[in-house]
Amino acid sequence: MDGAIFDGRAVIGSIVHRTNGFVYRCRNDRDYSMLLMEGAVLELTGYPTDDFLTQPQRSYSGLCHPDDSDAVFAAVDGALERRENWTVDYRLVRPDGSTRWVHEVGGGVFDSLGNLEFLEGIVLDNEARKQDEAARGTRTQQIANHCRTLMQETKPVLSVLRELRILAINARIEAARAGQAGAGFAVVAGEVGRIADETTTRAARVADLTEELQKLLRDAS
Repeated sequence: MDGAIFDGRAVIGSIVHRTNGFVYRCRNDRDYSMLLMEGAVLELTGYPTDDFLTQPQRSYSGLCHPDDSDAVFAAVDGALERRENWTVDYRLVRPDGSTRWVHEVGGGVFDSLGNLEFLEGIVLDNEARKQDEAARGTRTQQIANHCRTLMQETKPVLSVLRELRILAINARIEAARAGQAGAGFAVVAGEVGRIADETTTRAARVADLTEELQKLLRDAS
């Protein structure tokens, strides 16, 4: 019983499986040739662990999506140069052509003389988080599109209200010229002008708020 409890590899494997990820140790070569993999390798990569550990070894870097591979190499090489850990998100291309987002945290293992011996780290399933980010991005873009449409619709309204205000001013002038006969019309023209002014102020405020919302959306993206 005690042996089972303190079997380090078994404990690590059990813990990593619960996180839907795997730990690894590999060489720092172009393929990131694996020396050890423990955890949900099949679930994430679509290939059994032995494919990466026995000859001819499957290239782990070869599973990286072509659009992400340069970023992965840059993250690893930069962190090794700085003697720091790297953190990088990338997609694995599975046997059926589908992709799976993963999140990797790793670092170099150096000997007492400072020579690099291995790379090691943990790779975790990141698909759900990436899908959530994509969904939020889509919703944000939809809101931004509606804001732009609202801005486009508001501008003509403001233009019409300005014209209405000018007409109301002109109507009051003509009513004044007409004297007593135009008194009633002057009241109506004045009321139209007041409504136009008030509506213009409110429409301008809507336009300002919409523009502020667009800026917030841009800053959040």
